[in-house]
Amino acid sequence: MGIALSEICATLEAFALLSLIVSGAGAAIADRLRFPGFAEGSRLERLGLSLICGFGCVPVILNLAARLGPESMTIAALALAALGWVALARPGVTTSRLHPAWIGVALFWIIFATALLVDMPGVGKLQHSLLAVDYVKHAAATWSLAQSGAPPWSPTFYDPGRGMSYYYLFYTLPAAVAVVGAPLGVAARHAAYACAPLIGFALFALAQAALAQSGAETAVGVAEPKPRARNALLLALLFATGLDFLPLMTVYVAGGGSADFLFLHFTDWDEQVTSWFNSVMWVPHHVAALCAAFAGFIALTAPGADWRRVALAGLAFASMAGESVYVAMPAALGAGFWLLSLLWRRRAEDAIRLGIAGVLALGLAAPWLVTLLPRVGGGGEATPIGFALRGPEWIDILAGSREAGTMYRGLSIPLFYLIDFGVFALGSVVFWRKAGRRGRASEFGLLLICLTVASLLIGSFFRSTVLLNDLGWRAMLFAQFATLVWTAAAARQGHLFRGGIGVSAGACLVLAYLALGVAVAQLRLYFPLEHLRATLADEMAAWSWLDAHLPTGAVAQAYPEKNRAYGYGLYGRFPVAVADRHNARLFGAREAEIDERIAFLGPIFVDATLSLDEARRRAARHNIAALVVASRDPVFAAPGAWTATAAPAYANQNFRVYLLNGAHHDAND
Repeated sequence: MGIALSEICATLEAFALLSLIVSGAGAAIADRLRFPGFAEGSRLERLGLSLICGFGCVPVILNLAARLGPESMTIAALALAALGWVALARPGVTTSRLHPAWIGVALFWIIFATALLVDMPGVGKLQHSLLAVDYVKHAAATWSLAQSGAPPWSPTFYDPGRGMSYYYLFYTLPAAVAVVGAPLGVAARHAAYACAPLIGFALFALAQAALAQSGAETAVGVAEPKPRARNALLLALLFATGLDFLPLMTVYVAGGGSADFLFLHFTDWDEQVTSWFNSVMWVPHHVAALCAAFAGFIALTAPGADWRRVALAGLAFASMAGESVYVAMPAALGAGFWLLSLLWRRRAEDAIRLGIAGVLALGLAAPWLVTLLPRVGGGGEATPIGFALRGPEWIDILAGSREAGTMYRGLSIPLFYLIDFGVFALGSVVFWRKAGRRGRASEFGLLLICLTVASLLIGSFFRSTVLLNDLGWRAMLFAQFATLVWTAAAARQGHLFRGGIGVSAGACLVLAYLALGVAVAQLRLYFPLEHLRATLADEMAAWSWLDAHLPTGAVAQAYPEKNRAYGYGLYGRFPVAVADRHNARLFGAREAEIDERIAFLGPIFVDATLSLDEARRRAARHNIAALVVASRDPVFAAPGAWTATAAPAYANQNFRVYLLNGAHHDAND
């Protein structure tokens, strides 16, 4: 329990540092580049807009600074934050009072999210958070940037001089926190954990800003409910999801009433339309990219022709691309649709501003974009994006093949969307019935339609081929956000929860919150590798010892897993020759070279006949300075294995660390 408390405290420290940096740096951008609503807003409203601009505009600036090293990146983050907090300290044009209840809600969210994120050794089934599946990647990218600057070397498939081929710009923010917070005991994983609760606040602020910019509430009525009630309705919708609970219960029954079976197949019933809660907790970088996209679009659709906002949009779009290519694709298509509408309506000046923002974004993102070139074509691998009808795999299984299932996939798309969107589908229908043409009267309102069409087109007919269908899942964020705005407008103006429609909407929300409960239980009660639970505390201790005794930038190696490894990324801070098939490929390595390296290094951990000299030779080929051997590795206790003749530099009941004479690389390679 002591380790769990220290993990929570370190994450809260990281959250405080991240909040200061993101909001301060975002305020500097919003103030100087005239983000709509910032100058005339209250201090509280400016703080929310600062979070949007902090996640949405700052990463590309930090990426450029990181070209000079991690110290320059950190100095840039702190300098921007200092400038921004001067702006935030100024009295607001308007005043706003935060009710104590909202302070309590905010504190509860921070603690609740943190408790779902951190690992808790010694606390029974609560030991592992399922979020470790993604946070090993988040943490590894964070410490890679904190040590090497940009472009970072790959922490999961290290080769000297070879950079990470991934959309890593989001991680410049937690990397700056990891550097600043290191003397306070903040590790990269804590900085990565802190991103989830903070991006939740940014998402809430973004929804508020979009509602104001779109004029959606004015389009459906002029009621003026109390601000507290308006905010509560929006918050309630952000925690809602679709009608997922119904298919989830079908999965539960099909699994014989097994909770683990339900948790394992939580998303298998359909292609994901991920709830806001799960998006915030699992993939904060994609939500940050959504903030970036809308920061740019809000700036460009605001009344008045202020060219400083074009510069802000350029920063935002560049950050968006480097935070998530899968969010950038529907954003670019939606912007294209909007550009056509501007040209059709002969709004040449607006079209020119959009074009200049796009060109500026390309220029700012160019240093990052070139790091993606090794992933495009060659190597005998498929292109990263392919055409495919949306739909779950079980349709193809029932049909006998993917080709045979194509027709059924196409026919089922509307039904699955209805289930996936739930109350948001209903709320959107209510909104458009009430609003009619007024719903697209504002430029931002029209842009929401363009982005929704782009979102549904890409999400329905294209998929990413690298590992999972992240394109199909993240492209839906724009359709989700638009339906959130429309549903919130209908709800806040009193149209959604009235009469028979109100009963249906209430039932949808009940089902949504039941599905949310299942999602929360899954995060804390389920972990796919049950055997890791018993050894978690020892694993953390082994990597912590290594952190204290191995030079920064040295190469370490544990058993290269076929699926995912965790210790090197979450508890260590050293690149590995090969981590696993999943994250090595995610950061740019090709399947053939991953398999070759696993085949070469794997025997060090599984072949009890391998000699010590041969183990050293294989490690030396990849400049490995330390081997981390676990009790589940066959060589750990085998009498004739090389481990029987080598003295570990550190050992506990389940882990041993062997230091070798291998070279370590320069952190600035």
